[in-house]
Amino acid sequence: MKQIQVQVPSEGEKNAVEVLKEYSSDIVQQSATSGEQEITLVTATVNAQDIDEITAQLKAVKEFEPGQLKIRLLDQESLIEKGQKTKGSATRLSQEEVYSKAQESALLTRPQWILMGLSAAIASYGLMLDNIIVVIGAMMLAPVLSPLVSSSIALTVGDETMLNQGLLTAVTGGLMAIAVSALVVIPFQPELNSTLLLITSAGLPNLLLSLFVGAAAALAFVTDYRDQIAGVAVAVALVPPLAATGIGLRIDDLIFARSAFSIASVNFLAVLVSGSLALKLLGFAPSTYYKKKTAERLNYVLPLAVVVMIGVAYMILAGP
Repeated sequence: MKQIQVQVPSEGEKNAVEVLKEYSSDIVQQSATSGEQEITLVTATVNAQDIDEITAQLKAVKEFEPGQLKIRLLDQESLIEKGQKTKGSATRLSQEEVYSKAQESALLTRPQWILMGLSAAIASYGLMLDNIIVVIGAMMLAPVLSPLVSSSIALTVGDETMLNQGLLTAVTGGLMAIAVSALVVIPFQPELNSTLLLITSAGLPNLLLSLFVGAAAALAFVTDYRDQIAGVAVAVALVPPLAATGIGLRIDDLIFARSAFSIASVNFLAVLVSGSLALKLLGFAPSTYYKKKTAERLNYVLPLAVVVMIGVAYMILAGP
């Protein structure tokens, strides 16, 4: 269950109630003032799966001018009514909620950028010391889930701006991780060890792992359930090879650096592709005519990503 709070001008109260009463018997109306305008807040408890349909119907009301209609979604753990079955909270976010969350997640905050750098540094030392426990600790810090899943959502719903923001953030974060990894090991002379060699020993299972990780990340984002665990899973596929790339550059082993970077690139594309496909299977689609046209224009992105991913994977498997 979700609580939906609709803010409309007082004269539009009847229109909002007409829409909401089709989906809920628990409707509360409250008059208020916003600046000099009289407004009404209409709050209703509805099924989470109806949120997108309700939002579309409210937006379609012609009496509401742009800027007059405001919709807020509030968490509700349960609804208890005498004589009725208790209704629990939702296990899946609506498309509107996911889209709003993705818009915020496409760009990293300053603390998240700092965490990205710290995770790369810690992963580098863990790889250099041949200490897998330290590498795992680094992966728990890396905030690489948000921009990648936001990019997958943007492809699915047809938001080119959010797609560009998410991809730019993810690519910039990856390059920063490589640079930090190369810099923090400058005082030392790392040698290739079993952990570093394991990172670059790619095979078909690695590619399948990345595909599954991407789908899991998208599902975790949509269900709002254990985001941090899915984030660690994505970090497994991205942080170690990025850190290994930086170490390879530091020791002037360009073949090793290229191999590690290729693996990170394949994993990056696999997460993007499988995340988008998982969202499509869940029924996510453009919500407006304009976004539908944008999504059609972006149709080339996924096939191109698949072709590049297969090409790079083939070069990895073929060896230097």
